[in-house]
Amino acid sequence: MKKYWSLFFACLLALLLSCEKPIQGYTLPDPDLKPATTQGGGDSTGGNTGDSTGGDQTGGGTGDSTGGDQTGQGGQDEDSTVSLPDISGPVIVGYATYWDTAIPNPALLTHINYSFAHIKSDFESLDIKKESRLRTIAALKNTNPGLKVLLSVGGWGAGNFSEMAADATHRKNFCKNCLSAVKTYKLDGIDLDWEYPTSSSAGISSSPDDTKNFTLLLKDLRETLGNELLITMASSSSAKYVDFGSAVKYLNFVNLMTYDMGNPPYHNAGLYKSAATYRSCDESVALHYAKGVPYDKMVLGIPFYGRGDGKAFTSDCLDFNEIDPAGYTACWDAAAMVPYLADSNGTMVLSYDDEISVGLKAAYAKEKGLLGAMYWNIEADDDTWTLSRSVAGELLPGWSDGEEAFLATNAYVQKFLEEVEYTDTDYTTTRILDYPGGGPGEADIPPTYTITWTAPSSGSQTLKVWEGGWSREYQLSSGTSKQDITNLVPGVTYRYLVTSGGKVAASGSFRTRGLLHQVYFEPNVRNARDLGGYKGLDGKTVAFRKLYRGGRLDGKYSGSTGRKEMLAEGIRAEIDLREESDVPSSSPLGSSVTFYAPGFDSGYNTMVRDNKPKVKSTFEFVVNSLRQGRPVYFHCAAGRDRTGTLAVLLLGALGVSESDMAKDYELTYFSPADWSMYQGSYQHTRNNYTYPSVRKTIFNETDSGTYQERIVKYLLKIGVSQKDIDDFRSLMLE
Repeated sequence: MKKYWSLFFACLLALLLSCEKPIQGYTLPDPDLKPATTQGGGDSTGGNTGDSTGGDQTGGGTGDSTGGDQTGQGGQDEDSTVSLPDISGPVIVGYATYWDTAIPNPALLTHINYSFAHIKSDFESLDIKKESRLRTIAALKNTNPGLKVLLSVGGWGAGNFSEMAADATHRKNFCKNCLSAVKTYKLDGIDLDWEYPTSSSAGISSSPDDTKNFTLLLKDLRETLGNELLITMASSSSAKYVDFGSAVKYLNFVNLMTYDMGNPPYHNAGLYKSAATYRSCDESVALHYAKGVPYDKMVLGIPFYGRGDGKAFTSDCLDFNEIDPAGYTACWDAAAMVPYLADSNGTMVLSYDDEISVGLKAAYAKEKGLLGAMYWNIEADDDTWTLSRSVAGELLPGWSDGEEAFLATNAYVQKFLEEVEYTDTDYTTTRILDYPGGGPGEADIPPTYTITWTAPSSGSQTLKVWEGGWSREYQLSSGTSKQDITNLVPGVTYRYLVTSGGKVAASGSFRTRGLLHQVYFEPNVRNARDLGGYKGLDGKTVAFRKLYRGGRLDGKYSGSTGRKEMLAEGIRAEIDLREESDVPSSSPLGSSVTFYAPGFDSGYNTMVRDNKPKVKSTFEFVVNSLRQGRPVYFHCAAGRDRTGTLAVLLLGALGVSESDMAKDYELTYFSPADWSMYQGSYQHTRNNYTYPSVRKTIFNETDSGTYQERIVKYLLKIGVSQKDIDDFRSLMLE
């Protein structure tokens, strides 16, 4: 039996090695794949053969199968005191190759890695290709002063690493030459792309000591470059070859080569695991985390190219700008969240990434808490930077492609938020009553964006819409060609995909703008809105989609349509602030929603003065729900008094200004009269007795500080732990 298994693997290896691939850059040859993009390192035989560039030789490696399955022993952890400055993410890293001529768009990137320099046969000197192009790339910093440019050393088939790293003198001189290059070309650091320590699969020399020596190399490079210059590396999606537990402290971040993880009928770079993945991006992130790379030092790799089957597409690696789908069917793997082209038999012939999938990967990086995204390579994008813009739209704060974004906030409410500021702190004024063009009315209903497309000739359809980590799916009948989308978060990119029978019927994206995330569920559930968007402590922003306030939603007032909308919004915890006699025994939203009813008889000063244990337990329920990833909807009857009081405490704990706390409360005025603050003589406004009484009580309960500081002191006084407050801020502020 052993003989037959050996024969099987030998045949499999021969089949894999028979596939010829064009030269386009470096890749990850794992699992058992030759690189789709290859740049030789001057030592194609793995020996010490001088300074030939290796040319643009097609790599012959077979991934981890040769000399590379085991990560070598790590080096001594001699220096645990390395302190690197924080990198204010997110980052977008693009590799720019020396053999191309396209100039990157500096507005779409935070970092450019110029690839590649090679190590010469003296194991110390750098062979930098096309110095004039490197200078041109570095000069882009004049256009974008925040841009960082690094020199990337190595690439698939680039040798002389093992010999250099094994010798202390070679290492130190190599590091000095790296520093010299950084100074000469006015760069910001070095990116190391050794593929891979302990492995000769790329036709380069290796040693079992490579892993240990790589850590020593990083230590020497950090000592030479200092802590202000950047040191990064490219890592196999397998997380093998490097002892990250010892090495990561010397690195600013790690670029995960989460691509070349399969050839058709398997995906090149599936985001999640599916029947058509060997390894997914998500699995690679988990592997790196398990090996000691923190999320905030990971940069997710995104391929700007596809891998073909070698038959329908005779070249098994195609840049995005070379892919011609004519004659094939565009399909979507809903599990892996990537597209592919299929032939008339439904067989995958090309696995690739498009505008939708790269945007979803960038959104994944943000939601997962990764530092950002990297792509190979910049020049593979099309003339309009379709893929680059998609990544930037997710990761670069405030980035705009110049197209008019859709106003997601009601125009009257948006105008009020833009124009009104409260400068007094004694609550003598209100700006909401008689506001021109404002409530009471229907302005608490947000605008609706309509997606339109050409429907397939037959068959039911599925529309899926994504924003960050949120998504919603619509099942549509045959012939449907439009869908209204409401409750939109402002300042983000939405992506959508229409499929029918697994085939792509339409796809696209749109951006939103505005200041308030309004949510509308049905006519009898009003005053609903997100607490996100306000500025809090240290200039951070209160996160959207985590805390919602609004009016009652029990069975008497809310129907199945409203409940469906609330669940689609992502609400998974409910706090009913009404008196005990009015509350149901469980959430009308169903068993998937946790429910808490503290039983407040009234709001404002009596709520914070006479119900301290209930306020404490309510705050703790909010924090515990957020820890569990459960967005919270809290409400009383109309969403005014008790709801407004809890909102003040929550926003104050986050450091939101008094002016914004007041505006948040007075926004109820834009609802219909029976839900708004407009209640004859009992006007729930900022200068009415009820609202200032909360502030007065908080001041009476505490000794000093701003309103926000006193709110925190009040919470601590009634028994809320400092950890709960700290966790609340950590979960809510971005």
